[in-house]
Amino acid sequence: MNMKNPSELMDYLLNVCTEKGNKCIMKLVMLGFMAGMFIALGAVGSIVASSTLAKTDPGLGKFVAGAVFPVGLMCVLLTGAELFTSNCMLVVAVINKNITMGQLLKNWLIVYSSNFIGCLFVAFITILTHNFNDDALTYITKLAVYKVTAPAHYLFLKGILCNVMVCGSVLMAYCAKDVVGKLFAAWFPIMLFVVLGYDHCVANMLYFMAAKFGGADISFAQIGYNLFFVTLGNIVGGTVFMSIPMYIAHYKKKGCGTTICDL
Repeated sequence: MNMKNPSELMDYLLNVCTEKGNKCIMKLVMLGFMAGMFIALGAVGSIVASSTLAKTDPGLGKFVAGAVFPVGLMCVLLTGAELFTSNCMLVVAVINKNITMGQLLKNWLIVYSSNFIGCLFVAFITILTHNFNDDALTYITKLAVYKVTAPAHYLFLKGILCNVMVCGSVLMAYCAKDVVGKLFAAWFPIMLFVVLGYDHCVANMLYFMAAKFGGADISFAQIGYNLFFVTLGNIVGGTVFMSIPMYIAHYKKKGCGTTICDL
């Protein structure tokens, strides 16, 4: 079989999450910065590819954006970079007592901050080198303004569904045993969340900073407002709705071949 079954997937996920939880700060900073750059580059590419088309055919424009954006997650998966949204699944390693809550929070804080710095770096270069034409600048300004003025419950709920798709994509990629399988697993769910307009905290970091550098009239307080509620939604989506149910349903206790549900 060319893929892991769900039980094998959970063993693999726990190993990955345990390794991530035990990484030193320097590695988390470097790999977090890389992941922020990758997601930001995918976001920039999606805007460049779709912004002009979005004026004449919004549906097709969203599909083109969704087709390009997943390149960022593909790079994250194949290079072992550290992305905050997928690292929400580290909670299963805490439940299984492989790592401590302190290690989990350290990972989240460092990776989140490093993702932001990676996005900031790409946003600065994108605006400095005029990668965005007038259509792209108009598009990202409208997108940023919409996101920072959306109701809090919209941001929270869309953040939940976003990370259901992101963590689902990562789990599917972990199931695959070959590069092609991992790439297909990364593409479909991420394409869907972009088309549906869900909110990803790391992608939003790029949108806001690029819009800010491009002259958009948004404040850092508004940016913080969006990121707070989207990040909460992403955490709930990755933990409550994805990794914990998968752990309960599929993790087999060592030595007995039964699941946690049999306790």
